Amino acid sequence: MKSSNVKSQKRKKTIWDYLPRYFGKSFWIMALWCVSCAANTSITITLPAEEVRADSNIVLSPEIVDFGILALGDTSLAQTVTIRNSGPSPVSIDHLATSMGFSITSTSCPQPPATVDSQGTCTVEVVFAPSLPENWVGYLRVNRAATIQLIGSAHSGMEILASLMTP
Repeated sequence: MKSSNVKSQKRKKTIWDYLPRYFGKSFWIMALWCVSCAANTSITITLPAEEVRADSNIVLSPEIVDFGILALGDTSLAQTVTIRNSGPSPVSIDHLATSMGFSITSTSCPQPPATVDSQGTCTVEVVFAPSLPENWVGYLRVNRAATIQLIGSAHSGMEILASLMTP
């Protein structure tokens, strides 16, 4: 009986393997179709280049902030997110942002561009202020690389009242 010399093949990494590392766990992919193009026509698209760097020394906690259910038009109580520099040298904070529906109300972090010392921390207060009655999933992003998820749900006042009265 012959022995098999089949080597296990490693799957080659593609661009899809690296996207979550640079853009977080969720990101948008743009697809383009050319209706008036002939077959085998190529289209060149030039997107603005943006430096993407891994800020591996920035640690955000908690990893997810859940604001619960709010009545449409209300604003939640502020939730605190801690930004910690776990590295041996200062880290520059040049970008601090939230997605739509969420906003930063205050921060003890130095205003961008600034640095957080080695092993230093600062805090950010975030609120949820929904403008549409739906489930919201957003983010708080530091330096376009360190991201935490923000979630909340908004319902009209009547929906909340009806759910409280249902046995």
